[in-house]
Amino acid sequence: MNNIEVLRFPPTEHMTPEMALQAVLTRCQLGEVTDVLIVGYDTDNDFISFSSKMTRADAVWLLEKAKQWAMDGGEK
Repeated sequence: MNNIEVLRFPPTEHMTPEMALQAVLTRCQLGEVTDVLIVGYDTDNDFISFSSKMTRADAVWLLEKAKQWAMDGGEK
């Protein structure tokens, strides 16, 4: 997993949770996604997290990639 390059994040800040999940689900069904890490807030504003077959170390690595993406303004 550490050799995977982050290719794309949603193109808009206005996606609903359903739209974001559907976009990933579609890519999963096409065999384009191997692992996912989902983080968010529930209706009580509590942190939630779901992941697929990844270690905590892999989750931290993926979060760091997302952090770098956000800090660089969304550039690859």
